[in-house]
Amino acid sequence: MDIGTHALASFVLSRAVLPRAPKLLWALTIPAGVIADLDTLSALFSPAIYLQCYRTYSHSLVASLAIAVIFALPYRAWASSELRQRLPVSAVFVAVLLVQWLHLAMDAAQWQGIALFWPFNHAHIAAGWLPSMDPWIITILVATILLPEFFHLVSSEIGVKDKKPRGFVAAIIGLVFVALYVGLRAELHATAVAQLRDRNYAGESPRRVAAFSEFTSLVSWNGLAETESALHEVTARINSPRGAALDLGVNLFKPEPSALLQAAQGTQSAKRFLSVARFPRAIVQNTDSGTQIQIRDLSYAAGGEKSREPMVVVDFDPAGKTISESISWAGRDASR
Repeated sequence: MDIGTHALASFVLSRAVLPRAPKLLWALTIPAGVIADLDTLSALFSPAIYLQCYRTYSHSLVASLAIAVIFALPYRAWASSELRQRLPVSAVFVAVLLVQWLHLAMDAAQWQGIALFWPFNHAHIAAGWLPSMDPWIITILVATILLPEFFHLVSSEIGVKDKKPRGFVAAIIGLVFVALYVGLRAELHATAVAQLRDRNYAGESPRRVAAFSEFTSLVSWNGLAETESALHEVTARINSPRGAALDLGVNLFKPEPSALLQAAQGTQSAKRFLSVARFPRAIVQNTDSGTQIQIRDLSYAAGGEKSREPMVVVDFDPAGKTISESISWAGRDASR
């Protein structure tokens, strides 16, 4: 999920769990709710570092506990005794931990997922229900924040005082609506996956399929299916007539097995990439200096993340000797 959504969600959660806390709490929970996304900066260094760091170390339960301690200890040392009575250190720790867990839950609901149990398990948990930026969740959160302010202005004009902390009820309702919306997305995702699984692709049955949510649509999902000979890009449309539920899509046939392809897949760069790639596709092409093999993950395009798409590039000379190997950015003009 994008940083703005995490900031809004952290603010709403703070109002829901500690409605009477001083506003200083917001200055702690909002940064804590977005700090895990600092791993996005790894893209500034190299695609290899990005592949290793993004959604791994900082998006784990271990990191969430460490961040809660990092925020709580300086507060304990800096805050006066009077302030700590109004906002106990334990409350800061719990609030920061909760916004961290909310961050992890929202990111786990996307296609890239998170390494929740790092360093004990490096596998990514990825539900695939939500897009990287969800306008419906943003709308709910913004309404949850602004509507209480509007009603407060109206009530203050007529001399009515707030009986409860401003925004508390709205925050609870807003979080419930977000949870219901995510549940709806989960159900629609399951339907899209079932549609993708229950069909043939160029005469072959799918080995595995995945559905990726679009930015605004709830009923249209970008689908990927792997068969024995190809990878298929299709669009699943929920509640469409049976014949139109899936388009014909694009068939991306796998290259024939070869010694060069096996050698490319055995490089250190490829092993690192293939350990996390969900739908890898190899592209073999002749160059002036020999042969180049690219390995890309179709999940990035299906999930709408082509701007930060790493790929493996392995170059061979005419004799089949490896010249170079690297993890590079795919770029918009890379071959398909």
